[in-house]
Amino acid sequence: MKRLMVLFVLVAFAGVARAEDGKTLFDSKCAACHGKDGKAKKMGSPDISAVKASEADIAKVISDGKGKMKPVKSLTPEQVQAVAKYVKGGLK
Repeated sequence: MKRLMVLFVLVAFAGVARAEDGKTLFDSKCAACHGKDGKAKKMGSPDISAVKASEADIAKVISDGKGKMKPVKSLTPEQVQAVAKYVKGGLK
């Protein structure tokens, strides 16, 4: 029973860590151009604070790039999904 409880706590903690990864990854990989709030910067990046695209479309732009934005090759598919979910959620 004790092992089961420890396993449950570890799984629950892993879920929380993954949920936070989207924000952490966005802050470290995207905020330099898009700002921590997703508002457009002077360099011409688009305002993504209220993006209407689907989570899948956001993930595609992160993975493949679009316009002046280059693909973000340093992220795993899971990390791309976490960032896309964070952006789709209104950066909250």
